[in-house]
Amino acid sequence: MWIKSFVLILAIIFTWVKTHTDVHRFQLIGYFNGHYLKWVSEDIRRLVKPHESLYVIGILLVFLSGVTWLQLLGLLLIAIDFYFFHLIKTTYPQKKKLVYTPRVKRLLITDLIIVCSLGLAIGFMPSPFDMAGVMLVYIFSFLWLTLSNIINKPIESAVNNYYYNDAKRLLAKNPNMTVIGITGSYGKTSTKNVLHAMLSKDFNVLMTPESFNTKMGLTRTIREGLKPTHQIFIAEMGAKVVGEIRELMEFVHPTMGIITSIGPQHLETFKTFENIVSTKGEMFQYLESNGTAFVNVSDPNIVSLPKRDDLSYIYFSVEDELPENLEITPDYRIESIAMNNSGSSFTLVHTPTGKKVRLGTGLLGRHNLSNVVAGAAISLSLGVPMERLPSLTADLKPVEHRLSYRRVNDFYTILDDAFNSNPVGSKMALEVLAQFEGNKKIVITPGMIELGDRHFELNKAFGESIADVCDFVILVGQNQTKPIQDGLTSKHYDENKLYIAKNISDAFSKLSEIIELGDVVLLENDLPDTFNE
Repeated sequence: MWIKSFVLILAIIFTWVKTHTDVHRFQLIGYFNGHYLKWVSEDIRRLVKPHESLYVIGILLVFLSGVTWLQLLGLLLIAIDFYFFHLIKTTYPQKKKLVYTPRVKRLLITDLIIVCSLGLAIGFMPSPFDMAGVMLVYIFSFLWLTLSNIINKPIESAVNNYYYNDAKRLLAKNPNMTVIGITGSYGKTSTKNVLHAMLSKDFNVLMTPESFNTKMGLTRTIREGLKPTHQIFIAEMGAKVVGEIRELMEFVHPTMGIITSIGPQHLETFKTFENIVSTKGEMFQYLESNGTAFVNVSDPNIVSLPKRDDLSYIYFSVEDELPENLEITPDYRIESIAMNNSGSSFTLVHTPTGKKVRLGTGLLGRHNLSNVVAGAAISLSLGVPMERLPSLTADLKPVEHRLSYRRVNDFYTILDDAFNSNPVGSKMALEVLAQFEGNKKIVITPGMIELGDRHFELNKAFGESIADVCDFVILVGQNQTKPIQDGLTSKHYDENKLYIAKNISDAFSKLSEIIELGDVVLLENDLPDTFNE
């Protein structure tokens, strides 16, 4: 009898420890029950780990056998199962560790209360229900976590509303501050950083850090960083469902807005491309009256958005040739473009006056030209003289993991675009890779995600583009890179120059085997731990 009681106590302890891993996944997915349960259900190995069969066998021996040595054997199997759990967790360290925020702590406390209550109830269950309870309380730990999230929802809503209202109060105390909203399917973080770097030389500027582009991200930025002396607030705005941009616009009330691009990103949550277009369009739809919209005329989806009579529109382009049916003349365009593996330069033209200025930057890739021109257009609208622009762009540096580059032991070059990947960005990264002088061109990538029903099509096209540029390909994950593999095959890519790695550690092990002096390595995307196969 004591062995059964001891096993029940172990089950509660083990479940509590395992819950910390569940919470980590939950945090990466954004605390959404539906998304989390969908993620769990997509792979049986996420539901029941192979080593947990030892736990099940151990429970059966303890509860069904009346022989003491068999029960002790069962206890040993349970201990071995937990040892394997610990071994796997320590052998494969997390790329992004669990952050023990106040919300996570509240979640863990609620989960502990639920698990302990279940353990107490199991202790009073007759056989064989007690055995089933001990199995299920551990195996289905993710269910107790989602239940905890449901229970805590009123608390979290109250806490968030307090922080949100406090942020609104702080904004109201700085009514003369210019708020610039930035959204887009791709490029919004890069544009934000470019704009911040340029404006900070003449203004006191606050921007949302990293990818703090949600309602609570903006709230935290305002509460922790906003000062009465700030003249400009640059607010990056992200969205995964219809209406999220509108909510953010009605929160911070931008008078200037820019949509960097509109493309097939987050299709799994938006469902349709039309939803993406309308949601990004909320940036212009909900700009403050008499505000200014900055329009990238190279993107027809942005150009086609409804116009408002009470807004000013400033149009810009970085394309050599504009669409034939375009009825808009860009206010700002560029000419005499020069790009290499150390940066780019171009001449910015103010079309209405014909005034020109030569600008240079250390940023790589044609897509960064658009970011710089957008930054220049906004700077000029805020009163910065055109003659000052060269000094504002000269010091621009790539943001880490967003097409930045570095030499490794003066042996080879890493082109780091690991932050995320999308159809436009991946194409641009390959173009930059092709421009680099070097020996072999190598790519390491797990592919692109959140593309909905276009996942296969767009990743296959990515594979075809890779085949045109790269001398060796390292793909991370057998299943998730299948479309890329098909793209390579369609281009008759040499399979001897393709390696499919189990994980990123395996990928770098292979890289160390093949790397040679002068090689250039593109790191395109680095998926979170939830995508490990």
